Amino acid sequence: MLCFKHILFAALIAVFSFGKAMPYCYNSEYRYCNLKPSIQAYFSESSSYSAPHLLLEGTLPPLRHFTLCTWAKAWKVSNHGSFFFSYNLPQLDNELLVGVYKVSSTYNPPYGKPYGGEGYELSIHVYNQQSRVICRNFVVGKWQHLCYVWTNVLGHNEMYVDGIRCAESLTKIADNYIIQTAGTAVIGQEQDAIGGGFDPKEAWIGEIADLHIWNEPLLPSQIRHMFRCNFCYPRGTVFSWLREPLIAKDVIFSATDVCALDINEELIVYK
Repeated sequence: MLCFKHILFAALIAVFSFGKAMPYCYNSEYRYCNLKPSIQAYFSESSSYSAPHLLLEGTLPPLRHFTLCTWAKAWKVSNHGSFFFSYNLPQLDNELLVGVYKVSSTYNPPYGKPYGGEGYELSIHVYNQQSRVICRNFVVGKWQHLCYVWTNVLGHNEMYVDGIRCAESLTKIADNYIIQTAGTAVIGQEQDAIGGGFDPKEAWIGEIADLHIWNEPLLPSQIRHMFRCNFCYPRGTVFSWLREPLIAKDVIFSATDVCALDINEELIVYK
């Protein structure tokens, strides 16, 4: 049953999203669509502190809200956290960080009742403040569609796996904060220093495809639509997969049958 705060949040994101997001992609809008065979990036397990990663040559704009969605296949998830997108400022770690945690045995989350057995939690950091939620349908070794939503309105955040919202987060983070520009973004690793300081225990081990970031909180219906791969996959307004200049370090690219996408090979520099 919806309570008042759910209705309020839905109203807020509807206001922020109105006229901005492209909720669906129809035949007449194929110029915005990704129709070619999709490209995945594979991040292998490594003991090196310069492990496989993609470095964004640019930066992110100031963000009052964001949605980050990606297709991801994890081959291993760490209880230290396995992070696939990290954005740091020179003076602050974890300005924006998303990933997955493995939780084992009896766990007492900061929300809800304790639970036992092995499970997985999705995690958002903004301004080095963290929110984690249990996601019962997250599976290792399978392509899944992950989405992370944050707004500075009350610090509300939501996380989704395959179009289904994970457990409700009672942890509000970075209320009224604006994510700063002039930082460094890395895909596949968690930064402890600008563009480096990677810890192998916190690396993403597996594949990533179609990672996009929008400067608004997308609606649940938009997230479900992207998961279903109906017609096409709308591009991010802040970051669009393999359409931004990237520096690749020990990352293997290959075709995948996850939602089709367009790619500009000239924007990738291999090292």
